[in-house]
Amino acid sequence: MRNVKDLYMALIFFIIIVINGISAEKKQDYKVLIGMDHKKVMQLKEIKTLVIDAEFFSEEEIAHLHANGNTNILSYLNIGSIETFRDDYKEFEEITLGDYENWDEEKWVNVADKRWQKRIKNKAQLLLQKGIDGFFLDNADVYYQYQTPAIYQGLMSILREIHQEHKPIIINGGDTFITEAIKQNAISGIVTGVNQESVFTEIHFKTNTFGAKPAEDRAYFMEYLAQCKTYGLTVYLLEYGANKKLEKEIKAYCERNGFIYDISHSLQLDKAF
Repeated sequence: MRNVKDLYMALIFFIIIVINGISAEKKQDYKVLIGMDHKKVMQLKEIKTLVIDAEFFSEEEIAHLHANGNTNILSYLNIGSIETFRDDYKEFEEITLGDYENWDEEKWVNVADKRWQKRIKNKAQLLLQKGIDGFFLDNADVYYQYQTPAIYQGLMSILREIHQEHKPIIINGGDTFITEAIKQNAISGIVTGVNQESVFTEIHFKTNTFGAKPAEDRAYFMEYLAQCKTYGLTVYLLEYGANKKLEKEIKAYCERNGFIYDISHSLQLDKAF
């Protein structure tokens, strides 16, 4: 009888291990879902690094997402441009610099303006009060569009202010700015990582479709990301609409280099799969 009981207990233990193993395998490393419907976001579970726009979520909702097993919740924060749907757009319209190509509801902003820097600082602090774990900062590409010392220093001022909150900072895009900042050794200990969109894929905005990026363009980003890795930055990739063949290439490349990736099949970043 005891042998049967021992066998039974061993079987239960084995089943628990298997279930835990399956759960661990299901846990996704990285998802960027800043365009996902609010109700759908609240159902997300077991994501190691989840990027949302926390401006539209309460402190209680962030706590709920953490309770769902989402480990690191980063908030999107646009530091280099402003969307016309933001409540305070009219207040900052006069410091916009120009239209944002392919994004009709967005304008580049003069990040050197002290009012803008104060806005970003205040927004970062409000987001932190909701319980987020870090920041996903977008549109440092304003420096690519307007390559002046004032714009560069404006971005650096913003980063230094946010860094005072002692939370991880991931820069989305901004390769021209990041390259210059690495050259000047200006972001060591400030920026945690970079997220690069469309290394292997490209977006055809006119037809709202996706394709494979040409080899020469891909090579540029691979060299850039290798530089970021050498500098000590964590590297993330966000790809769009990759087919099965490209998915395998992306996975193999990231595994070789220790990079983390997400493949979205929606330009709006509103679908988990």
